[in-house]
Amino acid sequence: MRFISTFCAAVVLLGCGDTSLLKVSFAPNVVITSPMDESLYEEGDIVDFEGVISDNSPLETLDVRWQSSIDGEFLDPGPLDAEGSTGFSTASLSPGLHVITLSAIDDDAEKGEHKITVEVKEIPEAPSLEIRYPEPGGMALEDTPYAFLVRVDDRQDLPEDLYVEASSDLVGFVCAMSVDGSGNATCSEVLPKGAHLLRFTVEDSDGNESEGLVDFSVVAPGDYDGDKDGYTPNGGDCNDSNATIYPGAPEICDGLDNDCIEATVIDVGTDCYDDDGDKYCEKPPCVNTSRTLEDCDDTLREVNPTGTEKPNGLDDNCNGTVDETTVVYDDDGDGYCESPPCVNTFRTESDCDDGNHLVFPTASEVCGNSVDENCNTLLNEQDAIGCKSFYYDGDSDTYGIPGSTECYCDSGVYPYTGVNKDDCYDSNAQVYPGNTKYYTTNRGDGSYDYDCSGSAQKHWQGTTGGCTWDTLSITCDVNGVGWKGSTPSCGSASQYVSDCDAKYSALCYASCILAYSSPSDIISCLVSTCGASCDPDYDTRTQECR
Repeated sequence: MRFISTFCAAVVLLGCGDTSLLKVSFAPNVVITSPMDESLYEEGDIVDFEGVISDNSPLETLDVRWQSSIDGEFLDPGPLDAEGSTGFSTASLSPGLHVITLSAIDDDAEKGEHKITVEVKEIPEAPSLEIRYPEPGGMALEDTPYAFLVRVDDRQDLPEDLYVEASSDLVGFVCAMSVDGSGNATCSEVLPKGAHLLRFTVEDSDGNESEGLVDFSVVAPGDYDGDKDGYTPNGGDCNDSNATIYPGAPEICDGLDNDCIEATVIDVGTDCYDDDGDKYCEKPPCVNTSRTLEDCDDTLREVNPTGTEKPNGLDDNCNGTVDETTVVYDDDGDGYCESPPCVNTFRTESDCDDGNHLVFPTASEVCGNSVDENCNTLLNEQDAIGCKSFYYDGDSDTYGIPGSTECYCDSGVYPYTGVNKDDCYDSNAQVYPGNTKYYTTNRGDGSYDYDCSGSAQKHWQGTTGGCTWDTLSITCDVNGVGWKGSTPSCGSASQYVSDCDAKYSALCYASCILAYSSPSDIISCLVSTCGASCDPDYDTRTQECR
């Protein structure tokens, strides 16, 4: 029984005494692989920490921690990878001897850990120093005090506790500088004429020092560059109080002789001077002209605000656009210009009207507007917008047949001249719907259907012996009886009156014809005067002799 109790201390007791219910639990195995124990670093060095952990519990369930005996627990390094590796890097270890611990606790509260020591040596930090005055190559006038200024700072000491001094390679010690709470160290001294190498030194309470060097010259008035433009009066500076005036300086719009050359016109070549003689300058008001508009190129006389735009790649009129209104510019925005290559479009075809955005080489032609929209010199082309369909018309009588069509603006083009598809025989121009003429021969296929009514066109034969309808033409030598008026000549039209069923004498009939002109009056006369037993057939058909 004592054996079982001892064994249960090394296992998780699920039912101690029954060995089938015991689960063995081991503490995680933890090893710091980097850095090596007793490693030495300097303050600010980057230290890479790495370790490996294994356990019989799932790795993702382990509570992993890195700790320093000085800086405490480090940030969470994140979950272990599949091999159980963990690690991080830091450059913030405090100076001193660190005991670094890597620990891991599993689900059964078993803990494993590994410790190493790491020492970080403190590096004394020197104070900082920045020279403000003089600047490198600075100058001072002889017998004139010069105010020196440097900025100092220190990590351990207050600025007022720092010691700052200035010295020269020519005279040695110059001055001990007074330091304020912002770190400004100043002193004012007169140095002898000559080229000095100034040394400024700052020292903190720990004896740490920093220094700075700067070249400095003390000169006579004629050699002093008062405006710091790089020229002295002895070097040709005609105004040593203005940094824009020195030998060879560019003229600027200030009304002064900037280049120190009396022969040069004041302000010539500047933005306020009209240099090309076109009466405009770049930045009005101008020195030598009263114009107030800005010149965009004062080197070219033809380029100015009132210039005429030319196809030359220049903004001749200074409106911000190059070559507009010229033949190389697409002015109407349709993607084409008159004379490619164009400056504002990549199209290579020529525009025939660059003032109309509806006219360009790939535009659609429109019927009836007298405009050549697609620039091919043709108007009212086939298939233009607004065209009408014309049917196939083989005999050119303007009547077509069902089937294919073509679209034209005005009249069709042979053989597509049919305005409809109603022609019943397209091999004879005298055959079409509504034809009222009579013919002595068939139309070409044996039929006398010249008006496309579906039946032959019949007419009155006009002989005295009979009243039968037939398809023959009236002869020109017919008896005059029956014609209203005189017998028509060949090819002319007239009215014909039939009397096939009349029961009255020819004399009575003639008297009615002579007495009345309207058909109704003639019929009434025949019935009442001539005793006709039936209405005569009054034919007003127009006949035509052939």
